[in-house]
Amino acid sequence: MICSSPHTHTIVRGDTLYQLAQHYRTTVGAILHHNPRLRPHNLQIGTPVLICPGSDFPMTKPVPTDCASQLTLINDMRLVWLQHIYWTRLLLISIAERLPDETDTTDRLLENPYDIAQIYSRYYPPAVTKQIADLLTEHLQIGAKLITALRDKQTVQADELNRAWYHNADEMSLAFAALTPHYTYDALRKMFDMHLALTTHEVSMRLQKDYPSDIAAFGQVEKEVLRMADYFSQGLLQTFPQAFS
Repeated sequence: MICSSPHTHTIVRGDTLYQLAQHYRTTVGAILHHNPRLRPHNLQIGTPVLICPGSDFPMTKPVPTDCASQLTLINDMRLVWLQHIYWTRLLLISIAERLPDETDTTDRLLENPYDIAQIYSRYYPPAVTKQIADLLTEHLQIGAKLITALRDKQTVQADELNRAWYHNADEMSLAFAALTPHYTYDALRKMFDMHLALTTHEVSMRLQKDYPSDIAAFGQVEKEVLRMADYFSQGLLQTFPQAFS
């Protein structure tokens, strides 16, 4: 069976072979012919499927988009990344001021990596989303230790933690870049490095009790994280257009 215009479809939650066959104007049998290892009753999210669309499939026409589902993704992504920096700020204040809510605030902050990973679980298998959650958890744990070391003026420990923090940022950049060609390592590393630099400045101003500068620094963190969130959303929208049609 010769395919003149092959198309790669990435499985998302809710996909069935029957639906794919209807969408691409082909048959379930034809899809299985080109994907002999595919298990039709156990489709795994994130699996690429080679499809030969029917001759009447509108290859040159854009796939109709569902604006509501696009906005849901964008808003969900913005919310979890805003929560990421808001709860980080609350923990910064707790550590800097030695408040009794530090443990409870830490526990709430550490829910955030799973909230972010939950968005990716709509498109990727559990092993992928677990890696995202693990790396983001490490990012937050190192950050908390770094704030404490800076507060206590433990310079050597702070330097070691800072190096570990940037190494974790590199690992996150590699992990996210592996998800889709629409995420690039260079762009991700630049964003994560900026995120760390802005957060470090925020921490420094808070520990110096320069509250106006601290608040202004947090405003920059907020702007940057919204740009990050939109970058992540756009990558998913481009990678899985069928999920928003």
